[in-house]
Amino acid sequence: MGILSIFKRKKEKPEDVLQYVHQNRGVLWENISVFKDTILQHKEGVKHHTSEMEELMPVKHHLQDGLYTREILMPKGALVVSYIHKQNHPSFFLKGEMSVLLDTGEVKRIKAPMKVMTEIGTQRVAYMHEDCTWVCVYRTDAKNIKDAEVDVYTEDYRDLPEHIIVNKTLLCQE
Repeated sequence: MGILSIFKRKKEKPEDVLQYVHQNRGVLWENISVFKDTILQHKEGVKHHTSEMEELMPVKHHLQDGLYTREILMPKGALVVSYIHKQNHPSFFLKGEMSVLLDTGEVKRIKAPMKVMTEIGTQRVAYMHEDCTWVCVYRTDAKNIKDAEVDVYTEDYRDLPEHIIVNKTLLCQE
C-alpha cells in the first residue's frame, strides 16, 4: 500500500484517502497543497519535474501549430496531485480507471475512455485503480515545452484571474 498507509484507517478503500483533502472548509487549492506536502514528506512521495517522476509517470510532450499536448502514464496504485490548470481545454482519459476529487469536494470513480472538458482553476487529486493514460490539449503561442508549461498550468492558485478564484471558492463551499 505504500504512501496510502499514512492516511489509512480500518476497512477503507485506497481511494477513500481523497476524502481527507476536502471536508467543506477553507479553499480547496490550499487543502490540496497541504495534502501534497504531506505526501511529499513520505519516502515514496515524488515531486513534479524530477527524474523520479519521469521514471514513475512518463510524460510525452508535443508542441506544434499553437497546440501543446501532454500525455501522462500513471501506474496502478499511484496517488496523483495535478497542477492547477490556467485555461479551459479538452482532456482525454484514454485508458484505466481512477477515483478523482472534483472541484466540489466530491470523489467520483471514472473509467476510460472518456472526454473531459477541464475548466480553468481545476486541480485534480486522483487514485489510480488501474494503469491510466490521460491526455490534455492546450492552446499556446509558446515555442518550447518549458514556456508552454508556464502558459497552461501553475502550482499557485493566486496566479489565476480573481473571478476564477472567487467562483471556485464559492463552488467548493456550497
